[in-house]
Formats: sequence, C-alpha cells, structure tokens
Amino acid sequence: MDTVFFHIEQPCAEARYALRHLFGTMAGRKAEEVLQLNEFRALEGPKVFYGMKGVAGALHLMPCINGAEGAALSLDPDVGEWQGIPVLFPVSGGDVPFDPVAGTFFHLARTEEDRLPTDEHGRPETAAMHAARHNYLHRPVVDEWLIAINAAWRAKDPHVPQLNRSYGQTATMDADNGVMYLGRPLWRTLGGMARDLGKGRPSRLIDRLATLTGSRLDPYAIHGAFLRMAKAGGARAIVNFIAAPRGEHDHAVEIGRATMRKVLNLVMREAELGLHPGYGSSVNAGSITAEKAALEKITHAPVHISRQHFLRFRTPQTQRELLACGISEEHSMGLADRTGFRAGTCTPYPFFDRIRKAETALMVHPFAVMDSALAYKMELSPVEAVQEAKRMVDAVRKVNGRFISVWHERFLSGYGDEQGWEVVAPEVIAYARP
Repeated sequence: MDTVFFHIEQPCAEARYALRHLFGTMAGRKAEEVLQLNEFRALEGPKVFYGMKGVAGALHLMPCINGAEGAALSLDPDVGEWQGIPVLFPVSGGDVPFDPVAGTFFHLARTEEDRLPTDEHGRPETAAMHAARHNYLHRPVVDEWLIAINAAWRAKDPHVPQLNRSYGQTATMDADNGVMYLGRPLWRTLGGMARDLGKGRPSRLIDRLATLTGSRLDPYAIHGAFLRMAKAGGARAIVNFIAAPRGEHDHAVEIGRATMRKVLNLVMREAELGLHPGYGSSVNAGSITAEKAALEKITHAPVHISRQHFLRFRTPQTQRELLACGISEEHSMGLADRTGFRAGTCTPYPFFDRIRKAETALMVHPFAVMDSALAYKMELSPVEAVQEAKRMVDAVRKVNGRFISVWHERFLSGYGDEQGWEVVAPEVIAYARP
C-alpha cells in the first residue's frame, strides 16, 4: 500500500483526523504523520504540509484563519468554487485555493448539527444545513475535493501515487415490521380485523384471513426477494431488525416469534444482519446494549452493524454506546426528507468524538437514498423516484464511492398504499450494479 506522509505546523486532533482520512482511508492509501519538521523535510516520497509556509517537495495546504480546529466552531463557512466544485474555507497561498482539511472536518464531524433547529423527531432540519442552504447537498464534495487535489498534485509531481478507490454498492433494508399479518398476538390480530372493518377496508380483512390460513403469502414476506435483487445487483446486502419493546414508533413483530426466527435465519444465511435500535434508544441510555443482546440471544451470532430507527441519534452519546457494546458499523448518516450527502461524502469514514477529540473505531457508512424520503417527503411518483435515485448513483459512481440505499418492507412489497413502489428498488439496485 502506498504511503503519504504529512506534517501539521500547528498540530491538533481535528487536522490529524481529517488528513488521515482524506489522504489515507479515503484515498486507499496509508497516511502517516511526521511530527518533526526536519525529519519531514528529509523524507522521500509524497508529502503533504498543512501550515502557513510551504515545504519544498510537499503539497502545500494553507490553513484558513483558525484551521481545522476552528472548523469545529464554524456554522456558516464561506463557499468558493474550484474546478467547478463547491469548496469551503477559501484561502490563498497554498497549492489549492481552499482549506480542504478544515472543510473535511466540518463535514465529517457534523459540528453544525449541534446548533441546527430540529424536526418533530429531534433530527436536524435538512433545510438548515450548510450544504442545503448553499445548494451542494446533492454532491459528495469531500470525495470530489480529493480527486481534484490528487490530479493537481500529480500534474505537479508525476511520482504521486494514483488514488486506490473503486465503486461499490450496499443495499440495506430496515425491517420495521418483519411481516404484516403473521406472528402477531391474537389480541393484535383481532384488533387489526376490527380496524379493517371500521375503516372500510374489506380487502385488507380478506388478505389478512388468507395470510393467516396459509392461502397466500404475507404481503411483507419480501426479504428473500430483496436479497436476490441485491445479489443480482452485485450489492452487499444488510437487513436491520428491531429488538426494542413495542411502542408508538416500534411496530415490528417480536424477534422471538417463530415467524421472525425464520426471517432472521434466512437473512443470516444469505446476507448480513444488523440492529435497528428502537425509537427511544438515543435518549434512553443502555437501550442499544440491551436490544443488541436480545437480538444476539435469538441469532446466536455477534451483531456489529446498526442503523438508528427514524435516524434518531445524539452525538456523541449514541456512538459511544454503540462502540461500547461492540458495534463497528453505523449506518444512520443520511437524510429522512430528501436524497443527498449529509456528511458531504459517499465513502465510509471513522467517527470522531469531538468532546474527547479522538478518532474512534466506529465506521460511519453514509447513505444517499431512502425510499420513504422519495415517497413521503419528496412526494415523487415511482417513476420519478427511480430517476432521482439514479442521479445519486451517477454522483457516487463518478467519484468511485459507495452507493448505499435504504429500503423498507412496505415499499418493496408494493402492498396497499405503496402499490407501484415495488418496481423502484429492483430498478435502482440493478442500475447501481458495479
């Protein structure tokens, strides 16, 4: 693996984190800090200097006024343009006309979200985000910066290694229900029948009875079909399950029931299984740990993947609990009301604990598209939704990133109010094939 060396004139944890990811993990290389300037000057090979006055033979990145550490405090950084790309923290005097270290930290650490207004579920309002206000939310700008910087660097020094990035796809499903009619306690089944009659939905009652008597499949029994479409699309497949007690926003069939055990076994044979922590897990300390233990007790297998139900999380409390209980992949970094790149990237990155000023082992996997956002918030038709999702695929493919999508049983089934949506996921996943 190629190695890039870097030196920070005014060392801080924020700059170190951003440089390691930008020129290391994200570039498919190793990024190694050199603490002593004299040693850095004497080194052979590709070098990056983050400071006021450049060093011979090194790519010079000029810090903005307060550097990467100041980016943690910035709510509305200035926006410029370079090679047709929106850039943050414009600055002169370096080899590129902006501070990509501060910009990378600003996006990945999500510092602005602490001070944004929130919606009814406590999530930061997308419209108030810097990328939305400055109209670049639809672009993975951090990935674009890396590609443009590396190209400019190689033009100056042909010995600089090329990026080692490759496009890939991850198709994920949140099993918010598990199944629709099967596996429910008798009292819930009877209550559902009464609601069907009370709301004038005789077809639902007929479907429910047909499912319970075994004359038709449960409408939400689409897990196998989802796994097959993911495999055909060359995608990594993940299905996340709710193990929280039933509540206002947690409706899934209990994972201990025979019907759900069959679904869990299917997923474990064919794909990867993740946890979908309940709605209240972000405010109830210990909930994630307990729910993970409950899921592992049923599956007899360790769980290391998670996505928060309703994308509700508190930073850094949620991430700390995830780490403490053995989660290594977090998949909540995305938008509930539109498509786009909430963290400015389509490449997984390590979570940075801003209070402890430390990079962690928790990898954040940002998604770009979620079916419920396309349907309920953007109010697109299935045909329009496919086109919008393909636009996101193209943006990710252009930078050799990872296209991650989120799907739910109700849309995959095309049942009831979601009729017509069953065609969306297969077409998008097939289009996104590597």
